[in-house]
Amino acid sequence: MAKYTSTEWDEIRKKFRHSIMADTSLVSLAQNLDIQEWPHKGDEEKPSKYIDFDLNELMMMPEIAGNAAKADHLIGILKETLAFDDPFGDMVSQVEETASKENPILKTLSRLGIPEKYPLMLSNFSEGTRIVCASEGIKTIGEFANLGQQMATRVVLGGDFRNALNALSHGDEEGIAQFLPYRKGATGLHLAEAIGLIPAGLPRAEQLSLAKAYGAKLSNTDAAAAKPIGKDQVEKHEGMMRPTVNAALEWFKDDKEALVKHLANGGTYERYFVVLNDPVREAIAVKLLSGAVKNVPQTGGASVATATDEKKGGFFSKIFGKR
Repeated sequence: MAKYTSTEWDEIRKKFRHSIMADTSLVSLAQNLDIQEWPHKGDEEKPSKYIDFDLNELMMMPEIAGNAAKADHLIGILKETLAFDDPFGDMVSQVEETASKENPILKTLSRLGIPEKYPLMLSNFSEGTRIVCASEGIKTIGEFANLGQQMATRVVLGGDFRNALNALSHGDEEGIAQFLPYRKGATGLHLAEAIGLIPAGLPRAEQLSLAKAYGAKLSNTDAAAAKPIGKDQVEKHEGMMRPTVNAALEWFKDDKEALVKHLANGGTYERYFVVLNDPVREAIAVKLLSGAVKNVPQTGGASVATATDEKKGGFFSKIFGKR
């Protein structure tokens, strides 16, 4: 028996016509809500594909095929997404109560040495949250914090938007490190963690496949879960991540110079990324940064280049060029 009536579906689909999430993938929406994944993949699998049909027509669509449980699942995803129109749930009363006071989120940023101008594009957020931020003109972590404080508009929000605000509100360092390149027990943001967050945005299965393609030593469980991928797939992933890597190098100029010195003194990329405490992301980060740093100009215009050092025997070795 169907859980939702035709009247409920009509109300939900009417509201969704005006939602900025109408063209967001159903898979992403389900992931944001931490509920059962939408079973159909493809670029066309968005709410906008379904909301023009009444319940009877919906039931006749091939993806639903008369299955009431599938229809309920679709409607449930859209309904729960709309629930975020009252954006932060249990945070609302707390935020409104402190609206006229000092912003506690900005206070946390200051205490932890996190710059308010840090670009949101270098943060680890889901597709849904990025769409929300773009629609509100949010480009920095400070602007993100202000939206949560001021509640200037009502927007549809993904789960990680709320989780990030909660982490910042309560100074939860582990929570903050899930979406910002913050190192627990330290202050400020760091290049190593920033590069490590880039592959964190990929599904874990894809991270494992990339790490395996790069020759990483994986645990038996991870090795079994890592599906072989071709060179074209590897290059596609790298192409998607490369602009973010370059943006991170531009932002973390001091860290970049420290890395160059680390490498010039015989250090390795592997050692640099050990702080990630995740061999899978470490392997991907090594590949991403080693490919980018060799083309980054040093102070004075000389370029950094890498070469194999047979005496060292490592995968990466010396850095050449004047400093």
